[in-house]
Amino acid sequence: MWQKFIAGACVMTGALGFGWSLCGEMNHDIALLKQQKQILLYMIGEITYLHRPMEEIFDLIAQKAEPPYNVFLAEIAQRMKERDGKSLIQLWNEAVHDRQDKTELSQTGKVYLLKMGNCFEYEGEQLQAEALGLFGTELDSEIDRLTAKKNENSRLIKALSTLTGILCIILFL
Repeated sequence: MWQKFIAGACVMTGALGFGWSLCGEMNHDIALLKQQKQILLYMIGEITYLHRPMEEIFDLIAQKAEPPYNVFLAEIAQRMKERDGKSLIQLWNEAVHDRQDKTELSQTGKVYLLKMGNCFEYEGEQLQAEALGLFGTELDSEIDRLTAKKNENSRLIKALSTLTGILCIILFL
């Protein structure tokens, strides 16, 4: 009898843990996009007001950014110092694709990092700042969409995982 109780507790723990992890994954995507928005605002400010070169901007922002973006931006700055005749867009895309195997960024975060890199194709500081501003608007709308989706689905996911655990316990008894 006590084995059934322990098995039931394990099944409920697993089902609840699965539901909570799905909700945590949605929160993680939103947090990554908010960090990207903060990086974007730093870039716009540095380009618009201080007129610094991009290599220096990436070095400064890497010191302020939180993981995993601090490592990514430091890597971009290092690649820009080495350059090897490649454009900033090529260096950016290579750095994002190098991160494909690493699990520190979600798929949504990687997609928006690639889109951010496309903003660097414009010549001149003013056009780059405007492109980054438009991208910031797109990023805001995605954050709002994901937040609404999380609020809508999180209660449902938690309830369904609890009910699934209860159903499994009933079936096993």
